[in-house]
Amino acid sequence: MSRALYVVIQSQQNWWVDLEGKAHGPFASLEAATEEGRQLARLAAHAGRVSELLIPDERGRYSVVWASENEPHSSAA
Repeated sequence: MSRALYVVIQSQQNWWVDLEGKAHGPFASLEAATEEGRQLARLAAHAGRVSELLIPDERGRYSVVWASENEPHSSAA
């Protein structure tokens, strides 16, 4: 199974969590979208899928802020 990459994006003055072209949201803030993305990534990990959450910094560069591989109780391999 492929890695699930949850990506927080900003569009039309709202924040969204994207997974494989499906957007979840909108959210009023980066923080709210990040928390939702973290929860979605955890759900995927509990279902056995390796997952990561990426968010942009102030320059628009993305970095991983949560990864199932770093979670001690993750069932994803």
